[in-house]
Amino acid sequence: MKIILDTNFFMAIAQFKIDVFEQLRGHELCLINTVEDELHKLSKGNSKDANAALLALHIIATKDLKMLKTNEKNADKSLIKYSIEGYIIATQDIRLRERIKKAGGKAIYIRQKKYVII
Repeated sequence: MKIILDTNFFMAIAQFKIDVFEQLRGHELCLINTVEDELHKLSKGNSKDANAALLALHIIATKDLKMLKTNEKNADKSLIKYSIEGYIIATQDIRLRERIKKAGGKAIYIRQKKYVII
């Protein structure tokens, strides 16, 4: 499966300190450029979210993730388009998961701060 990780999914990985990469081993993991841009914006400052975003950026730098380019300014719109193309979207955003499902796509999320649910 080809899985695109959303901003809040990366943040959850950092905040809950879970190794989703072990659970998703064998799948092609991707991210889109707008997600990386959002993480860079979130990493500014000294908040809890800024620390999680910095850790997420470190994870991106150290893991073998395929970068997908999009011209779309809105990450959610891009993720929905990719879900229609057959990518599975990893997100904690309930509204986005509902929109993906309505569009005919699939989403995965983290449950109980430790399990990836497909």
